Amino acid sequence: MRLPAIDAPNFEQEYQRLSTPTSSAPTRATPAPGSIGALVVAYRSGSEFGEVPSATTRANYRRYLDLIEADHGARSVTGVRPAHIYRMRDKFAETPGKANNWLTVFRVLMAYAAKHDWRGDNPASGIKALRIGEYEPWPADLLRVCLEVATPITRMLLVAGLCSGQRNSDVIRMQYGWIEDGVMSLTQAKTNVHVSVPMHPFWTAELAAQPRKAVTLLYDRFGKPFGTTGAVQSRIRDLMEMKPVKEVLADLTAREMIGEGDTFVFHGLRKNACCYLLETGKNDSEVGAMLGMSAAMVRHYGKRALALMIAKTTAAELVGGKLIMLPGVNLVQFGPVAL
Repeated sequence: MRLPAIDAPNFEQEYQRLSTPTSSAPTRATPAPGSIGALVVAYRSGSEFGEVPSATTRANYRRYLDLIEADHGARSVTGVRPAHIYRMRDKFAETPGKANNWLTVFRVLMAYAAKHDWRGDNPASGIKALRIGEYEPWPADLLRVCLEVATPITRMLLVAGLCSGQRNSDVIRMQYGWIEDGVMSLTQAKTNVHVSVPMHPFWTAELAAQPRKAVTLLYDRFGKPFGTTGAVQSRIRDLMEMKPVKEVLADLTAREMIGEGDTFVFHGLRKNACCYLLETGKNDSEVGAMLGMSAAMVRHYGKRALALMIAKTTAAELVGGKLIMLPGVNLVQFGPVAL
């Protein structure tokens, strides 16, 4: 509202009236007892939420708890059935990763409800996650063109991910002060596992060429450290939409090197790093120590590298004529073998 003219008789009165708050800022409505909204409030304030292992995971939980409360806060906890949860989950079917994250948090929420007698069971316990496939390592041709066309900071994201093999949540936290004698040491945000990664000369050369604007190796266009992994994911999506990148993806598809519609995300670089380390001759435990993975996960991530190494070794043996004689078998009777 506009004030009257400053020399008007009622100016002072109107000024005081408009300067005095008539009401406080709107407060959040108290959720109804027994509702999902009330359950979210109870879970947030309980010890279970405080015991979620990492700050990154807690932040992710908060995001999905807000989403659950906004969309379903008025529903009764006791009225939730598996059929309802399938429909809730499938609302995000076009983004399976988001759907599965939502389901994880909703399952935790329903487990809390069962534990604290809000209801007698967990209706989400048997609901399966959507299939999203594996995080594929980036093909060499794709990496080459992405490094060529990426902006300087996006290029550094790729280099740091490829050379460290760490999750995006850890890559954006890396600081210059964590480097000692050519080794990057950090504690992973998700698992609280300490890792030390020898820095490849390619990585150190890229760092030396980059302006140092923050305590972190990576920063946004304002020179500030990235606050969330969302910025990383957004940059990768933008990169994949660039014409030269699309052309390479189309070429890889035509050559049947990748499948139709295959997508590549930042986490795939972790698999690239795993495969590279295995190819250098490091064993599962050594690779796991550097990447913060179990030996079983290293074997899973590196299965393509292992298959390739076996194929190369076998090819060399065949070409070199290294045949293992089998007891009781006369190779002469079979005649020459055509390779």
